[in-house]
Amino acid sequence: MSSFLSQMLQRGTDATTFSSRFFGPKGELSVLGETREDREKIVDSDVYRWLTERYEELRLRDVSGFEQDIKSASGRLTVAVPRSLHAALKREAAAEGVSLSELIRLKLSVPYRQVANLLVPRTSSS
Repeated sequence: MSSFLSQMLQRGTDATTFSSRFFGPKGELSVLGETREDREKIVDSDVYRWLTERYEELRLRDVSGFEQDIKSASGRLTVAVPRSLHAALKREAAAEGVSLSELIRLKLSVPYRQVANLLVPRTSSS
């Protein structure tokens, strides 16, 4: 796990990917703790503390990077879409009682990973 972890950190992985890989329901640590006692030992271990420290460092780095990105963004975005999509979005906005801009902001606020997880079927690793 250590060489893989080093490669992940060197590649500049983000905090979300790191957290999912180690702490998520199918993460590396989940297979180690079959019983409550096992899980408590993991949480009390030096490895767990080290992983949580790396996660916190990545999270702070990601937040800092995002704050820099916000400073450089103008807040305006122009996107060309097919007329049929434009018309459908206008109708949906009217039906929801919001402006077209507000509807698009709401749709864009859903993280891509959430949408992708809904669209891509998960395969069982068993």
